[in-house]
Amino acid sequence: MAPSRHRLPRIVLAGTVGLATVAAAGLLGTTAAQAAPGCGVDYTIPSSWNGGFTAAVTITNLGDRLTSWNLTWSFGAGQTVTQLWNGSVSQSGSQVTVTNASYNGTIATGGTVSFGFNGAWNGSNPRPASFTLNGTLCTGTVSPTSPPTSTPGTPTPTPGTPTPTPGGPTPPPVTSVGGSGPYPAGYETSSGLNNHTIYRPASFPARPLPVFVWGNGACSANGTSALPFLREIASHGFLVISSGRPNGSGSTTAALLTQAMNWAVAENSRQGSFYQGRIDTTKIAVAGFSCGGLEAYEVSNDARVSTTMIFSSGLLDDNNDFQLRRLTKPIAYVVGGPSDIAYPNAMDDWGKLPSGLPAFMGNLPVGHGGTYSQTNGGEFGRVAVLYLKWRLLGDRTAGQTFVGSDCGLCRNTQWTVQQKNLTL
Repeated sequence: MAPSRHRLPRIVLAGTVGLATVAAAGLLGTTAAQAAPGCGVDYTIPSSWNGGFTAAVTITNLGDRLTSWNLTWSFGAGQTVTQLWNGSVSQSGSQVTVTNASYNGTIATGGTVSFGFNGAWNGSNPRPASFTLNGTLCTGTVSPTSPPTSTPGTPTPTPGTPTPTPGGPTPPPVTSVGGSGPYPAGYETSSGLNNHTIYRPASFPARPLPVFVWGNGACSANGTSALPFLREIASHGFLVISSGRPNGSGSTTAALLTQAMNWAVAENSRQGSFYQGRIDTTKIAVAGFSCGGLEAYEVSNDARVSTTMIFSSGLLDDNNDFQLRRLTKPIAYVVGGPSDIAYPNAMDDWGKLPSGLPAFMGNLPVGHGGTYSQTNGGEFGRVAVLYLKWRLLGDRTAGQTFVGSDCGLCRNTQWTVQQKNLTL
């Protein structure tokens, strides 16, 4: 017989795959008669599946300032580009040419520009062997023939100001930019999503953003109550939506998590939306802390959910065990150890999970308050990012943190780890 649950009043509950770098250099100075050529091209495949893949490309300008650019390469195995963002594309046979969009043609000396695309492959998907920038084969060196030039009066981008979508509205800068990830992030609100706080990178990665929807501790309607933790996740290239407005008051329900998913799906397809084509609505995680974890359970059977994360939470009533029985997608528990008031309930839920369900349980002896308010969300933030990279981005290296007897959290750490049906 399962142990009886601690029936606590609702108010008690508080609160990348395959990286390949191809050096490149080209005739960069379109504004100078004798420009210094030089650049680097970083071509990565953050996501791949049978017959398809997503690629992210970053150009680093090592030479004189550019006001326009085009990048050309040849695929070696018949791959094709099916959708591209942050530029325009043409393809003839194996040769692909990407030209800058109206808003990202200028690259300062030492600056970067990124674009991404979805592609199709059949049989194999090797990375391009070389790149040509503005008509010159890239060599990975700089050959200065004149001093680097710049245009007087060129405005410096304001931190937190995103690149606009052509033809779409320019959103205001995000607030409180930070995080340790490669895409410093902040938060904003949207009139189309009342009673929520949206965390996103200030400058987007080339790939679309997977989605992480969050319920706060105590079912609080303060969307910034876990700001360091949620901003940290967003800074690694995720769209994070928290129930409650910034510094809001009152309480939330699970319906707000569903509203967040609905909004992300709608914005990704809405003509003129800043987010159009920039959200990966096939990769959605639902999560919550304490009372927010109970809300996450309620919506975890939504067909759009890829994985569930329960932070220091567990069902309060055995009559709600049906929520466990209907779980079909991977789940992860992050709990504050035996001193965590939610520990008995979380462990009881762990014992009742469906047979065969992929599940991870990690206990760190920090108590119920977790590490959400620590710099970058502390250890809970680090582990959450790794789990999301594994489950939503297919990062097998990140997955090694959780899988096997020799997992990253299993070795010389304060974590106590349990695993069920986990494979890379």
